[in-house]
Amino acid sequence: MDRSADFYRDVLGFDVQTPAEGLAYFAAGDCLVVLKPPLEGTPEGDRFSEYRIGVDHLAFTLTDRADLEGVVDAVRGAGVETAGVELDPLLNKEYVCFRDPDNVQWEFYGVEPDTA
Repeated sequence: MDRSADFYRDVLGFDVQTPAEGLAYFAAGDCLVVLKPPLEGTPEGDRFSEYRIGVDHLAFTLTDRADLEGVVDAVRGAGVETAGVELDPLLNKEYVCFRDPDNVQWEFYGVEPDTA
């Protein structure tokens, strides 16, 4: 919990709130992200996998390319792997993709590239 809360606060700049032991949350735009510890019976060291039933990844929209570049700088500065700003050929939008400390894939999408 602490590692995840620190990542979202210190690396991505979210205003992480910790109102009770074992609970943290923050707003990502209009979405509320809630962090909870693993349920009792979860194997020690278990990590998120998109191959299980449930969440595949999280994707959010940013307002401009500078914000995308800021995400790249922040995650790389924290030692997190990312390919940087890429172009999604299906949506024709630039995005940044990386995984958080729990292995959840995050994507931040920006505006369509200037084609003029």
